[in-house]
Amino acid sequence: MQTSQATSSSVWGSVAASDPRTDPWPLVYSPLPVMLLFAFYLLVVALGPFYMRNQKPLKLRGLLVAYNLSMMMLSSYMFYEVRRQDCPLLDKNLGTV
Repeated sequence: MQTSQATSSSVWGSVAASDPRTDPWPLVYSPLPVMLLFAFYLLVVALGPFYMRNQKPLKLRGLLVAYNLSMMMLSSYMFYEVRRQDCPLLDKNLGTV
């Protein structure tokens, strides 16, 4: 009992000492929304296999191909932008003066 009280006072004490500029940010002001999201996640993980046991698998091939292509294009663009800025980490003569 004493441990739970110490934990509770520690959590709410850290909320009181937080930066007031972060109050409007989602999931920052109180630990309650994070705990509720975590409980929902556990519920989905526990009940998901039970619900899907007699269901056919979803056909996501087209969606996954589109996602992978978009990630390839995004990675190529980011590489191009980093290379365009003459990033020393990608320079062929790294370490030479």
